[in-house]
Amino acid sequence: MATTIKCVARRMAEGNGHEHISHLWWERVDDANVVHSSGVCTRQEMVEFIEKNGDYSVWCPDKNPKLKGAWVRVHSNGRIKYVQTVADGRTTDNLLSLPLR
Repeated sequence: MATTIKCVARRMAEGNGHEHISHLWWERVDDANVVHSSGVCTRQEMVEFIEKNGDYSVWCPDKNPKLKGAWVRVHSNGRIKYVQTVADGRTTDNLLSLPLR
């Protein structure tokens, strides 16, 4: 059974855009959405995890629970790398809809 990382909460630092997400809380879930472990990481740690494990390793639920979530991808604004969700080839705000911690 495959496991993926599901983002469940965020912390922001000095702004409201994706590049200002400083920490992400996550759960390692299987195909049945059973939680096997959980934790928190910095933006940089999440970027490194996705770069190492691929574009289909981390996802975020949609703010509408009836809709499917989106995969988390690494983006860059020319200064820093950050994470943002992509669904159907378009960037979305799923991560910014997560609860704050």
